[in-house]
Amino acid sequence: MSSESIRINNNTDSEELHSLLVSIGNDTFGIPIDSVKEVIELTDTTMVPMCNQVIRGVINVRGSVIPVLDLQYRLMLKNPQPYNKYSCIVLYDFYDPSLDETMTLGMLVSSVMSIQFINCTQLEDSPSFGANIPRHFVWKMAKINNQLTILLDMKSVLNISEINTQLKSSQAEFFTRFCQR
Repeated sequence: MSSESIRINNNTDSEELHSLLVSIGNDTFGIPIDSVKEVIELTDTTMVPMCNQVIRGVINVRGSVIPVLDLQYRLMLKNPQPYNKYSCIVLYDFYDPSLDETMTLGMLVSSVMSIQFINCTQLEDSPSFGANIPRHFVWKMAKINNQLTILLDMKSVLNISEINTQLKSSQAEFFTRFCQR
């Protein structure tokens, strides 16, 4: 993630980044708050035909159709947990270079925990082993409340080209199985 995409608060003596701590499955992750548009309660999504589990569906937010990613599947977490009354959809604005536009995407999370102001001195590089998600989704790690928390690389998590490739692959598998009947 580039330094431009992190919000640095220069009004204080120490540099801070603002992060939304969310629970995804049984793990805690940090999402840069600068592009979080809003957090809404979990609502029914309209399923999109022939999409894999990464795309939960679409929702209508004040007249706009917003695709919703299921972050448990996007981060490839083992043993996805069922969603409950604490589950939320985080609406996130991001720039898609392939379309050359800013778009809003919903991210389904198990719960929103808090907003944290993380001192940049607390940031650490992630180890090259031991993460329960693919390494390219990890930007940095930070010690928050005496616990190491993964800060997500949102460019990788919301890589539309990669998500579309996954969708095309699952659609091709579907058609192959369908034609073999």
